[in-house]
Amino acid sequence: MPRIRLSSWRRWFGFTLIELLVVIAIIAILIGLLLPAVQKVRQAAARMSSSNNLKQMSLALHNMNDTNGVLPAMVGNYPRAGASVGPSNPMRGTLQYFLLPFMEQTNAYNQMAINHPDSWWCGFNIKTYVSPTDPTIPSSGLVDSGSPRYGTSYAPNEWVFGSGNAPPNNTITDKAPTASIPKSFPDGQTNTIVFAEKYAVCGNSTSSVASFYWGETGGACNRLGGQGGNGSTPGFYTLAPPQNAPPEFNCNPCMLQAPSAGGILVGLGDGSVRAVSTGISAATWANAVVPNDGNTLGNDW
Repeated sequence: MPRIRLSSWRRWFGFTLIELLVVIAIIAILIGLLLPAVQKVRQAAARMSSSNNLKQMSLALHNMNDTNGVLPAMVGNYPRAGASVGPSNPMRGTLQYFLLPFMEQTNAYNQMAINHPDSWWCGFNIKTYVSPTDPTIPSSGLVDSGSPRYGTSYAPNEWVFGSGNAPPNNTITDKAPTASIPKSFPDGQTNTIVFAEKYAVCGNSTSSVASFYWGETGGACNRLGGQGGNGSTPGFYTLAPPQNAPPEFNCNPCMLQAPSAGGILVGLGDGSVRAVSTGISAATWANAVVPNDGNTLGNDW
């Protein structure tokens, strides 16, 4: 019976150095191809989360309008002048504060009234008010630990919520709310921005912070004559298109900021959300900001 000689067969116990280097190179190439895809998935998920936040806020406006027949002013009393919250009589608050009960945040709303009955400076780190695409938000959420004030990545359109549905009036007084749906949207709710993304921190000054109490798209910029202003005439920077993902300490606090090169997300008066390119024309952007100018939106909308 013939025998098979196994000694003539070569046995491999491992890779040679060259083969090992080839395998490592292939793995490195695959990782290099995979990382951009993973990053795109993460960015898409973050933008989806931000879109959901804007949708919740925009729909909450309809809920509060149906309940009280009026929308809050940027800062003031709600639902009427002199209205009290908790033990305070009256208690001023921001639009974001009065929006809380209509976003299933009644506990935070009540706790703020108890802890700080006469102050609209303080707040909670509300997840819905923070965008995962915002590169400036501190991990703690606090943008000013002294007051304290918590940051928000979204700014209301003061051309909608300003007193009398007029250009912004940033004097911090107890203003009676006057805006409502659909009265304040002569141009149509689908054509008017109510909320937009904005860096929580822009620059290194507290006046440059879009914080929980200062989430309006104006603040010191308008009072000091921001973009479009001259020091005595307020500048309404909301008429300028957003900045395209600027560095945190090199951004303009008198403008909105798109957190990514993909554009800026905005919530509209009908409760919908859409992405707007930062390359949008100033005219089209202004027409989407002002709710009663009678102009139609351009083709770049």
